[in-house]
Amino acid sequence: MYPNDPNQQPPVGPPQPPQQPQQNWGQPVAPQPVQPQYQQYPQPPTIPTPPLQPFGNPPQTLKPKQMHTSSGPFALLFNDWMKAHWKLVLLVTLGLVVLGTIIFQIVYPNSRLLPGTTVDSVAIGGMRKDEAAKKLNDLYGEVKLKIYFGSNQAAFQTPQLKDVGVAVKNENRIDDIQYPFYLRLIPGSFLFVNSFSKAGPLEYAYDKAKIQDYTQGKVGDTCTIPAKDATLKQIDSQLQVVPSVPGGVCDINEFQQTLAEARPTGNEDGDANKVHIDSTETSAKVDDDKARQLADILNTRLKDPMPISLGTDTQTIPGRIVMGWLDFKSDVPADSIDDSANETAKLVYSVNKDRMLTYLNAGIASKVIKKPGVSKVSTMDFTETSRVNGANGLELDVDKILVSVTDYINKKINQAVAVTHVVGPTTVYTRSYSPTSVGYNALLTQFAQDNPGKYGLVLNELSGLTNLRSGSYNADTRFTSAGIESLYIGYGVIMEKYTGALLPGADISEGRDVEKCLKQMLVESDEDCRLGFYKKLGFATVTARGKELGTTNTAFADKGSVTSPNDLQRVMIALYKNQVARLQGGQRLIEFGNIVFSNDGIPAGVTSGRVSHFVGENDTMRNDTALVFSSKGVYALTVLSDGSSWDKIQALTKKIEAFKAVKVPKGAK
Repeated sequence: MYPNDPNQQPPVGPPQPPQQPQQNWGQPVAPQPVQPQYQQYPQPPTIPTPPLQPFGNPPQTLKPKQMHTSSGPFALLFNDWMKAHWKLVLLVTLGLVVLGTIIFQIVYPNSRLLPGTTVDSVAIGGMRKDEAAKKLNDLYGEVKLKIYFGSNQAAFQTPQLKDVGVAVKNENRIDDIQYPFYLRLIPGSFLFVNSFSKAGPLEYAYDKAKIQDYTQGKVGDTCTIPAKDATLKQIDSQLQVVPSVPGGVCDINEFQQTLAEARPTGNEDGDANKVHIDSTETSAKVDDDKARQLADILNTRLKDPMPISLGTDTQTIPGRIVMGWLDFKSDVPADSIDDSANETAKLVYSVNKDRMLTYLNAGIASKVIKKPGVSKVSTMDFTETSRVNGANGLELDVDKILVSVTDYINKKINQAVAVTHVVGPTTVYTRSYSPTSVGYNALLTQFAQDNPGKYGLVLNELSGLTNLRSGSYNADTRFTSAGIESLYIGYGVIMEKYTGALLPGADISEGRDVEKCLKQMLVESDEDCRLGFYKKLGFATVTARGKELGTTNTAFADKGSVTSPNDLQRVMIALYKNQVARLQGGQRLIEFGNIVFSNDGIPAGVTSGRVSHFVGENDTMRNDTALVFSSKGVYALTVLSDGSSWDKIQALTKKIEAFKAVKVPKGAK
């Protein structure tokens, strides 16, 4: 017990008298302090002590929640007022909603359709009327029209209306959908007015020129529809007949008139979307019975798996798989022109090589083929220095297997044979070249042999060595120039301009004068400028100027000019030596060659230095002729190629650059 301890509980019950100490006789008694006497007061009721919390903050003393009496009176007043006037509040709210709805209906623009509007099952609510009409016009343009000829049950054509020249116009019928003012005054009428407003009837427009183009494109001026012979189609494990369709001859004018009177609707299956053209019927040459006869034969033969010999082993191929290899066509002899000769026509089959080979390669081939080995060959120039031969391999002989499968189907043999034939090993070359002209010739020749495409190649060193080297391959062979003849034409332009025969301000192509077109022809390979100069100078002048350059294998034409590697190389060497139009400005050709836009061929393979070149290109040709100013000296290189690529020309140039980097022995030529 501690004085002033706030947690100390007051004593319970009456106070006890102080305990008297035990008296020891014979000893003096110490005086005892007088204990203060406390007045007893009534005790408050005992409050249960909450359980002790082992950790955390001590429990807080709960205080009764005080009410905010500041808003109490207002809330009570509002509550009482609402109870007394709720009907008035409800009526005012409804009135505001009705008034707002009427205002919305009055101000809603008449140029727009109400929300929820549909026409011909197409939702166009909220759209402007012109937008809605365009949407419907476009959708109707995609509706298909079924065109039947004669008594055919199958449609001859099912074109879209926009392709035939028939259009459905919706502008007026959409404009007929109105929202009258008196209905706008009815609250909520926008929700049901669409049930009273209906679109007008369909309107049609016909493009006679388009109808004529369509009919003539499909049936020609004679309006002849060829008959379709019966054929076969595999369904599951059976071949079934695809019925023949008779043809006919119609009146082209009647055909066009019928289309111009068509009244199609949005219901493609409806009768309004069907057009019937009267025709004089012609029967198919291979009817259903002939096709059915072949189907019976093949279904019977291929109901069981086809055995195929794999050397010492035999495997079977399901009949349905073999059916999938078959193609069908009509065999109509040349004398079967009239109906009386149709008896000689028949339906025949053939085995599709590609589909058969795809199946064989997926499984059977691995059991009979053998991958060929690799022969490793080393050469020095044109001489083979070593060889290690690889083993032969085996491949499927597809043509013979095809014959074997056909013979099995025709019951000539009891099993097909997976025939193979021997294939030689692939060859990998390690090429080496002597630093001579012979080495150059070997490099160019073997590059052409080792890479796909046809090549014409010429190389001449022009500086850097005492004994200049050269090489060539197919140098005098003619190739399609594909635009590289612009070099020759450019020379002719410079000469004709110098003589005054070609005025500088002359219009060469689409307002471009001589100087502008000359640059764009040589730098950008502009074909229009090249053709413009060709026509302006004329064939005779262009040919004569080409002869002045020493060309012998070049022939000019507006399209399809040809030239040779040697002709181009001769001109490039003469340009380097300043022997081309020295006084007239021939060196400008080299300046143009310095800035040619296309640099994917020879320039891409040059490791250092600059290149002046001219190019030509079409679908298959990649032509490049260049002067290369390198640190090892100047050389001229011409590459004409058919079926190659710019990457291959770049690779050849890199080989030449590496060749030139080899030290040249003294006296090498």
